[in-house]
Amino acid sequence: MRDLHLRMHRLFNDRMRAQGASLAQLKLLLLIERCGEMRSTDIAEALGQAPRTVTEAVDAAERGGLVVRNPDPSDRRAKRINLTEEGRAVIRDVAPHREAFTAQFFGVLDSEDQEKFLTILQVLNDRLVEMGAPSTLEANVYSKNSDPQV
Repeated sequence: MRDLHLRMHRLFNDRMRAQGASLAQLKLLLLIERCGEMRSTDIAEALGQAPRTVTEAVDAAERGGLVVRNPDPSDRRAKRINLTEEGRAVIRDVAPHREAFTAQFFGVLDSEDQEKFLTILQVLNDRLVEMGAPSTLEANVYSKNSDPQV
């Protein structure tokens, strides 16, 4: 599993960089797209990253014109991060490449094997919850009408 994950992550990241976006940057943008304006602390929690790592990523995205920081109306010390139109354009531009990668990667499996694979993933996810993992990964971050997958 580790080898599969590392190879897939590296290859996908290489392909995204060829399109002008890193995987880390894309995860940040997609999270904000799904959740709407967010505080850095919420982003760090959702992505399972250190706050400093998120601050650096947001700084870079802001320098690139992909996100903007706005005052948090409920906490004047905090800022809320939101996508700019340029950030939304990056998401739109890489979407066909993400879809092509997914189709190419999973295309090696026929429909029966894909169904088996999804069933196995569900069984393993359920087992992790039984063992004490949270049943939802970003329960405190996502709004009620958003998709919690990044």
